[in-house]
Amino acid sequence: MELLPAAIRSRAMTTIPRPPGPKNVDALIIYVDFMSDPLRFFTDMAQRYGDFVYFRLGFENYEITDPRAIEQVLVTKSDSFTKDAMTHELEDLVGHGLLTSEGELWKRQRRLAAPALQRKHIASYAETMVAYTETMVDGWANGDVRDVHKDLMELTLRIVVKTLFNVEIDEQVAEIGHAIEVAMEIFHQRVHTLWRFVPERIPTPSRRRYSVALDSLDEVIYGLIARRRESNAPGNDLLYRLLQAADEDGNSMSDRQLRDEAITMFLAGHETTALAVSYAWYLLTRHPESAQRLHEEVDAVLGDRSAGVDDVASLEYTKAVILETMRLYPPAWIIGREASRDVIIGDWLIPKGAQVLMPQYVMHRDIRWFSEPDTFLPERWLDGLEKRLPRYVYFPFGGGTRVCIGTHFAMMEAILLVAAMAQKTRLHAMSRKQLQFQPSVTLRPASPIKLRVERR
Repeated sequence: MELLPAAIRSRAMTTIPRPPGPKNVDALIIYVDFMSDPLRFFTDMAQRYGDFVYFRLGFENYEITDPRAIEQVLVTKSDSFTKDAMTHELEDLVGHGLLTSEGELWKRQRRLAAPALQRKHIASYAETMVAYTETMVDGWANGDVRDVHKDLMELTLRIVVKTLFNVEIDEQVAEIGHAIEVAMEIFHQRVHTLWRFVPERIPTPSRRRYSVALDSLDEVIYGLIARRRESNAPGNDLLYRLLQAADEDGNSMSDRQLRDEAITMFLAGHETTALAVSYAWYLLTRHPESAQRLHEEVDAVLGDRSAGVDDVASLEYTKAVILETMRLYPPAWIIGREASRDVIIGDWLIPKGAQVLMPQYVMHRDIRWFSEPDTFLPERWLDGLEKRLPRYVYFPFGGGTRVCIGTHFAMMEAILLVAAMAQKTRLHAMSRKQLQFQPSVTLRPASPIKLRVERR
C-alpha cells in the first residue's frame, strides 16, 4: 500500500529509512547555510546527496530533484499534498486567493478565474502591453541610467490592472508599488531571518510598516472593486467575470473574496514578468552577441511598426531569450508542498506534515539535462528542446492542477515587452558585478539592476 494506515505509521517510520542528508546534530550549520544563501544551500544539498535529500529545519524537509518524483508530487499523487508552510505564511497578505486556497474553494475560484486568462482572451491584451511599454521607453532619454527592475515593476503593475481589472491607476501606481515592496520586504524578513522568532504580539517597527502597507493596498483594491461594480461595463477582464460569477446557490463573491483574488493577481501577475524581463536584459547586456541577434530579429519581424499578438510566433529568438532567462533565474524559483498524509514518493516514505521542496533553480541547472548549465545560451531552445525534455526538468510556471493560471499571459507579455524595448533602445551594463539575489516567494534582485539607455 502506498498510503500508510495510522496504526502502522510509527513502526513504518522506524523501518523505512530516510533519504541521505546532513546529520541532525548539524542543525545550526544547516540553519545558517540556508538563511545566508538558500540558492547555494539547495544546490549543494542536491550535488552532495542526490535527488532525494532529508534535513530538519523546524520541519522535516525533503528536497526532491528527480523529475519523475516531482511529477508524482504535483500530478499523480497531488491529493496527498497541500500547499507548504511558507505559502500559507502569505495568507495575512493575500488572504484565500488562488495562491493559498485549498480544496473546494480553490476549485471554485480557479474555475471562475480561468476563462479570463485563456489564449483567446489574452490576445486582446497585447495592444495594451505594447502601448504601455512604448510609453515607458519614450520617457527614457539617450544616456539615461535606469533601474530597469523598478521601471518594469511599475509597467507590469499598470498592465495587469488594465488588462485584468479594466481600470487605469496611473495616479496610484507609485502608492501600490511602494506598498507591495514594503509588504514583500517584511515578509522576507519574517520568513528568512531571526525576526520570525519574535512573538506576533510584539508591535515591532517592521510589523507596523507591514500593517500600514496592507491598509494602503486594501484601500486601493477595495476602491478598484467599487469602481468596477459601479461601471459594470461588460468585458473580458478577470474582475468583471468574478463580479458576474455566482455559485450553485446563486451567491456572488463578497468584496473580501474579490480582494483576495485581486491582490493575488497583483503579486503573481506583475512581479514575475517584471523579474523575467529584468533578468533577460541583465543577461543580454553581458552577452552582446545574443543582444545583437535579438535586435536583428526584432528589426526583421517588426520593422518600424508596433508589435502585436500575431508577431509572437515569429519572435522565436526573443522567446528563446525568455526561456533561457527563466532557466537560469526562474522568478518562481522553488515549489513547496506539505504531505497531508503518509505517502510513498519514489522509493521513499514522506510522512504526514513533512515539507517537500522542489527547487526549479537547481533543476534548471542540472548538467544531466542542460549542457553548459551555467551559461546563457538562448540558442539551445531553437531546436525543439522544450518538447524533448522530460516532464518536470524545466517547469518555470509550476505544474499539475496548480500550474500557474497565467502562463500564457506571462509568456506573451514577456516576449512583447522585450521586443518593444529592443525596438527603440539598446541597453548597456553599468557594472560587471555578478547579480546577487534575495530569494523569497520570488527570486528578487538584492540591489537595483541599473542599465544605460542608448536610443535607436
